Amino acid sequence: MKEKLIIIGTSSSARHVYEFVKDYGLFEILGFAVDRAYIEQDKFCDLPVYAIEDLDTIIDKKEVKLFVAVLWNRLNADRRYLYERLKADGYQFANIIAPTAIVRGKVTENSNCWLHDYVMIQPNAVVGENCLLMAFSLVGSSVQLGAHCFMGTKSTIAGKSNVGEQTFVGINCTVFDGTNVGDKCILGACTSVKRHVESYSIVKTNSDSTATIQMEEDTIESKLLFKKNVR
Repeated sequence: MKEKLIIIGTSSSARHVYEFVKDYGLFEILGFAVDRAYIEQDKFCDLPVYAIEDLDTIIDKKEVKLFVAVLWNRLNADRRYLYERLKADGYQFANIIAPTAIVRGKVTENSNCWLHDYVMIQPNAVVGENCLLMAFSLVGSSVQLGAHCFMGTKSTIAGKSNVGEQTFVGINCTVFDGTNVGDKCILGACTSVKRHVESYSIVKTNSDSTATIQMEEDTIESKLLFKKNVR
């Protein structure tokens, strides 16, 4: 029998989690829940939407798990707030792990972690609670990934590195071996992090400041014309 699950949220992220869980048949999804003030509809994805304030009268906390479907909003702060608030109220949480993910290290059990398709956790690595790792991300051998982190698609944290809590690791970011990254950092997309990074730092590529040049249609098309007899 599948474990029962309620997804916290009714955003596009919640829909993403719903479709992911449904496609893999990981849990029996009972519905969604948000704070009463944010209920805009009775159903979402054809399932009921509950008020978080009423959950303890609707479900058995020992039998039904929650998953907070919030991605990296406000540097993971929104997801952390909801997770810690509901955990303090005695709710249990699910980990959502794709069958294609490979876990040779340790992921904190029942702690609102999401390991998307083809995630790799190498031996002796430890993933903290409430971490979301998107498709093809890699946590190298003996890495310590702090709580409440987010790793974007194809990001890599190489072996023996340490990443502090609530840090954002962007798409295709690479943290090199033995690098220490502090708490609440932003490692931008496509960055290469080779040196230690202090807490509350931002690492970004030069492309963030690249100018966009507007051209006329005829000009841009002339640059795309096929050139014959090019030797």
